[in-house]
Amino acid sequence: MWVAIVVAAGEGRRMGFKKQFLDLAGRSMWLRSAEAMLAGGADEIVVVASAADVARMEEEARHAQLAVHFALGGATRHESVVSGVKRALERMAAGGADLAHSALAVHDAARPFVSAEDVRRVFEAAMRCGGAVLGSPCRDTVKRVASGWVQETIPRDELFLAETPQALRADLAPSVYLERTYAADEAPTDDSGAMEAAGVPVVAVTSMAYNGKITTPADLDYARFLALERWGRPEHADWTRV
Repeated sequence: MWVAIVVAAGEGRRMGFKKQFLDLAGRSMWLRSAEAMLAGGADEIVVVASAADVARMEEEARHAQLAVHFALGGATRHESVVSGVKRALERMAAGGADLAHSALAVHDAARPFVSAEDVRRVFEAAMRCGGAVLGSPCRDTVKRVASGWVQETIPRDELFLAETPQALRADLAPSVYLERTYAADEAPTDDSGAMEAAGVPVVAVTSMAYNGKITTPADLDYARFLALERWGRPEHADWTRV
């Protein structure tokens, strides 16, 4: 059994609105991300959301005829993921899944364009290796900077830019997420980091298609353009507008 956890609990402070509800060709961004995970082989979807957003998301999911389960977000991204993992493990238990032959994948709602093939490859890599992270080799020159001054050029040969989804064989989830706690300023910034801290081997899976993250207002125009290119121009529903 494969369960995808879509993290969509952001408060939209950088964007000025909750970007999980960004309209992408008639559907909210979080829905596009959930659909991408289903297309890549996920059997069930758990969406991590703030309590204030669950009712709206439930309505949007019903309209899209998408079956999702919800978990409440926490104070940090890691706390939100832990909440989603607990819900995912509940769903696996309810389905009688063998955890050693199951996997969960954490995906940011802000990456709605991930390809189905890349999702499938990450799930499969986690089943083989224990953990897997989607990403791309670093192609730019990287500088270490302090107080605005370049200190050194960092060799890029072994640098890998992490994306999501990041997946884990389900029987390893308790040791990664449930048996370890972190102070807010020490929490891993991604799930590969949590796996690494728990000693889980993580394989790097190179993304084969565009998987950009919508993070700043500058990303919005391209995201809307790409959404129309990919999903057409259906009539926009009022509840997916921001």
